[in-house]
Amino acid sequence: MSVDEQARYAPELVQAAGDVKRAVYRSTSGVTGRPVNVGGVFAVPKGAPPEGGWPVVSVGHATTGLDHGCGPSLRPDLMGYTSTVTGLLAKGFAVAMSDYEGLDDEGTHAYLEPYSAAYNLIDATRAVARLFPDVSSNWAALGGSQGGQSAWSANEMADTYGDGLKMVGAAAEAPPVNIADLAERAYLGQLTPEQQGVWPMVIVGVQRVGLLPNTTPYLRGAADPTAPGFLGCEEQDTWLRSGLNIDDMRPETAEDTQKLERALQLIALPQRPLAAPMLVINGAKDQVVFPSWVAYSVRLSCRLGGDIRHVELPQADHDNGYPDEEVLIWLAKRFAGEPAESNCGSDSSGS
Repeated sequence: MSVDEQARYAPELVQAAGDVKRAVYRSTSGVTGRPVNVGGVFAVPKGAPPEGGWPVVSVGHATTGLDHGCGPSLRPDLMGYTSTVTGLLAKGFAVAMSDYEGLDDEGTHAYLEPYSAAYNLIDATRAVARLFPDVSSNWAALGGSQGGQSAWSANEMADTYGDGLKMVGAAAEAPPVNIADLAERAYLGQLTPEQQGVWPMVIVGVQRVGLLPNTTPYLRGAADPTAPGFLGCEEQDTWLRSGLNIDDMRPETAEDTQKLERALQLIALPQRPLAAPMLVINGAKDQVVFPSWVAYSVRLSCRLGGDIRHVELPQADHDNGYPDEEVLIWLAKRFAGEPAESNCGSDSSGS
C-alpha cells in the first residue's frame, strides 16, 4: 500500500478529521480473480478513540464514470462526498471510501460487477486499519446508487472474503441490484430519460465482465463507447450520454435483448445469503431503479435468510429525499450490538 503525499482535500474535511489520507491499496478483481491496485480516501475522527478503536464505515460511492480519473479520491471535493465523510467522522466513525477498481490510473472498471465491488469495499476497510492506529475490526458498509449495490454485495461477501473483520451491517440506498428488465425496456423504446443516461455504462460494464462479446448490438451511431469522454466523469460527458438518441441504444434484435437480459441476471443480487443485517431504502419516484426491482431483490434475499429492514420512501427519487440522520442512527445501533428490526415477510415497506 502506498500513500499519496500530494493529495489535497477541502478545508472542511481536513478540519473535521483527526487525519485524512489518500492511498492506493491492494484488492482483488471479481472478473479475473487477480490482485489489483485501487485508490481510496481514508480518515479518522478527531480526539481519543473509543475502547476497541474507531468503528469503520466503508463507503461505496455512486456512479461517476468508467474511465481512469473518475475516482473521487482524486478530487479535492471528493466529487461531492465531502459532506458524507465529514458527517460520518462527526458521529465517531473512521471512514474508508474506495474509488473502485479501474477509476484511478490503472485497471478496468467493470461497472456493477458485484464481486469486484464487494472486494474493493472490504479491502478498503482493511486499508484504513493499516493506515491508522486505533481502528476497530468492526465495520459497516454504506452507499447509494452504485454504492448501494456495492454495500449490498459487500454484505454478501463479508463472511467468505472478510477474514479478520466483523461486519455489523450494511445500508444500501437506491441500489441497482437487479436491472435485468432494462433490456426489454430498451428494446421497446421505454427507457426513461434517467435510464438512457446510464444505459451506455451498463452495456460497457457487462461487456467488460465478459458476458457480452461486444457492444455494437446495443450502442450505435453517436452512442460510441470508444469516443473520447464517452465514459468519462466530467459534466460534459454526463450531458453527452444523457443526450443520445434512444434509437442508437436499442438492442438490435429480440435475441440480443435476451442475451443482455441473461447477462444482467448473472450480475444481479442476491448471489448468496447476507452476513449481517441490512437497511435497504429506495424511492417510490425513482426513475432509474424502479421500486419493484428493489422489492424483488429484497424478497429473494429474505428467502435466503436475510435480516433486512426495507423502507420505500413515497417522495424520494433516485438521488433525493433520503434520511441521512436516520441511516447514521441505524448504523450506530448495529455497532452498539442492538438487534435489528427486520420486515422480511411483510408485503409492505415500513418507514
